[in-house]
Order: sequence, then structure tokens, then C-alpha cells
Amino acid sequence: MMDEKTLPLRTMKRLAIILIAVITLTLSVNAQNISDTSIFTPHISLSYAAQLPFGDLQDRFGINSNIGFNADFKLASNWVVGGGAQFFFGNQVKDLTMLDDMYTTDGQIINQNGAFANVVAFERGWIFTGNIGRLFPVIGPNPNSGIMVKLGLGFMQHKVRIDSEQDLVPQFVGEYRKLYDRYTNGFSATQFIGYVHMSNNRISNFFGGFEISEGFTKGQRSAQAGAPIELNDSRIDILAGLRFGWIVPIHRRKPNEFFVD
Repeated sequence: MMDEKTLPLRTMKRLAIILIAVITLTLSVNAQNISDTSIFTPHISLSYAAQLPFGDLQDRFGINSNIGFNADFKLASNWVVGGGAQFFFGNQVKDLTMLDDMYTTDGQIINQNGAFANVVAFERGWIFTGNIGRLFPVIGPNPNSGIMVKLGLGFMQHKVRIDSEQDLVPQFVGEYRKLYDRYTNGFSATQFIGYVHMSNNRISNFFGGFEISEGFTKGQRSAQAGAPIELNDSRIDILAGLRFGWIVPIHRRKPNEFFVD
């Protein structure tokens, strides 16, 4: 079983290494004209997606937001390789069966002071991928723009985060909260198709398109509150939606001088 606390830290360290490699490799890039030549371009990107859940995931969560970070190498042949991380989150939690045994007859939860507790539930999740794709320069201002098709393989994890006002419900504090989080993870695959725009002035660079991710997951807790059924069965968790992002290419301006757009 993977540790939910150390996994994101290890992955972000790997992404930092990729980013350093991106900058280092630009030292070998020759100055080229992007308007009429397909060029090698390391770049980073930040993106946002609104997503709908399908498969087993739609029984647990509703619509969510997703923030993505990628570090990629676009080769002169218009192949693209790289990696990325996505953080998805929302407040539409459909499955609250973990709280069933805590409700009073009035449908309330009592805190440690004997008062009604203000309890809220959130969706939290990560997707980490290694990607390969191909740019088809059939539209756009230059051979570095066009239709992008990208495939990714990686890891998906998600859980329910339950909070109470001022942490006055002991069950939701420290190690006890793990009994309620429905922590789930496993192998994932991601597909993207959309448009990539790399401007001739190298300033307005962006992309947008349709993305879908499939997680082949299992519950990772040996015990969960309010779980009359087996939570560790195999699941298919699907997220699909539209993603839009801004691209920051790293170009060589002249010998011994480099810049980031």
C-alpha cells in the first residue's frame, strides 16, 4: 500500500527534476524561427479543467475542478514527451455512509461539547502521469501549432476529506479521520485531444481540448466506518471534461543568453 502523505512529496520532487532537465537541455537549442520551422521546444504549462465523474466514481462524487501542471519536450518532429501532475477537488460528495452511525434521530452530529457540529465533506485527489503525444500542424499560425493527441499512463488517488468546525468532533482528527476517508488509488490512463497555439511572437501560447482519465483503483483502508460492503473491490473511476491552459516555452535568444517567455 502506498503512503498517501509521502507519495505527493516524492512525485513533486520528480517533477522538479524534470523541470531542471528542461532548463538544462535548452542550452543545446539553436535559435530558430518558430513561424516557418518546427522546432524543439521544452515548455511548462498550467491548466484548469472542469470534470464530470463516470463509472464507480459518479456514485461517490459530483462535478469537480482540476488544476494541472506539465513539463514537456516538443521535438522538432512534432512528437511530445513529458510528465505532469493534477490536483482535483470539489464539494459534491454523494457517498456519506461513513457518517450514518454518527447521526442523531434529527439527522445531526453532536460535537464534544454536546452541541450540533458543523460537518462538511470534500473531494480530494491526485493524478500523476507520464505522457507521449503528437502534434498535427493542420491548423494554426505556424508548424508548431495544431491538433494535439496525447496519451498518458500513471497513478490516480482520491479520498473524502471530512472537516468539522474548530475540530470539535474527535472522530475527524488525527489518525481517526482515516476511518472515514474512503482512501482509494491505483493505475490510471489519460487521453487528450485538442488545439495547441504557439504564437509567432512567442507570447500568447495556449491550449484547450477534451480530456478523459480512467483509474483502475481499489480502496486502500483495511477498515472504514459505515461500510457494510467491501470497499476494496476493483473499481473503474473515470473523470472527463474540458481542459484549458497556458504554455510557457523556453527558448534560446542568442548564445549564452536564455529566457522564459
